[in-house]
Amino acid sequence: MKLKKLCCFFICILSILSLSSCKFPELFYKTPSIKEVQQKEIQTKVVMPDLSGLTYSQAVEKTENIPLIVTKQYNDKVKKNKISWQSVKAGEEISIGTPVNIVISKGIQLIEIPKVSNMDYLAAQNVLESLGFKVKIIYQHKWGSESGDIISMSPQNGKKKPYGSTIKMTVDAVNPKERVSEEKTQ
Repeated sequence: MKLKKLCCFFICILSILSLSSCKFPELFYKTPSIKEVQQKEIQTKVVMPDLSGLTYSQAVEKTENIPLIVTKQYNDKVKKNKISWQSVKAGEEISIGTPVNIVISKGIQLIEIPKVSNMDYLAAQNVLESLGFKVKIIYQHKWGSESGDIISMSPQNGKKKPYGSTIKMTVDAVNPKERVSEEKTQ
């Protein structure tokens, strides 16, 4: 008796389905259309946007599914806290989840001018140039100083100046080029 009721139940369900023009498999699984399949395939890849000049938070908004690996470096051409470089070029297609390296500018590097006034001017020049400064030497004679002594520096030691700045060093000496010409005339 129970088996008979169960068979009647299934027959009723099948007849309702056939009258409603619904196919039995579609109740449980709907086959995706070609367009839906293509959209899902497109969603596994993304086009890398141009991040240069953006802040980190702006870059995160533009790269939803792309993890960003951040490095900070000094850069005198890009403003502080702006992206100066990215490892994947803008316009390249990458898989979602592919990490991208970016460099965020720390701005212009300021370097403290060391105390070099007690050194020979050539040694002082080497120290300053090794730190990234340009050195302009002005030769001037000062009574009471020995040749090669540093008379003054501008800017002075202890000040911080950008990498590549020029430091003027006034040295007690006759310009070596002038000294050679003086010797030739004698």
